[in-house]
Amino acid sequence: METKLNPSNDPPPYQTFPQPGQQVPPSSYPAQAPPKYEPGPTSYPQNPGSYQQGTPVVTSQPVVYLQDQSFNTFSKPMVCPYCSSQISTSVEYESGALTWLSAGILCIFGCWLGCCLIPFCMPDLQDVKHTCPNCNKLVGVYRRI
Repeated sequence: METKLNPSNDPPPYQTFPQPGQQVPPSSYPAQAPPKYEPGPTSYPQNPGSYQQGTPVVTSQPVVYLQDQSFNTFSKPMVCPYCSSQISTSVEYESGALTWLSAGILCIFGCWLGCCLIPFCMPDLQDVKHTCPNCNKLVGVYRRI
């Protein structure tokens, strides 16, 4: 004996989609127009003091690394791009590509017991960082390689 799940001829409780080639009957619901886009106000307040108080304004300062080839191992007089003051840059040495390359070459040739650390003590093989003495920001880098 078979039991029918849907004894009446009601449509199923789920939505059915038309098969390819099948006509779709018109809907009994009225068609709705798509919502219209309304742009916001295009004019700004005439009085600058009329802005809402308490609204934070976030500004970011761009990072400026000068890729100028005029940086070398000596301090350079210039105008700082961050604090806009006339300065003579502070010079710091740091290990760079030439330092590591020199240490690697010394290791290859058998100087691995400590002599390979000599390039890390020689400023002529290290990169030079130029910083502003007022704001301590990095102004430029002179790379040996």
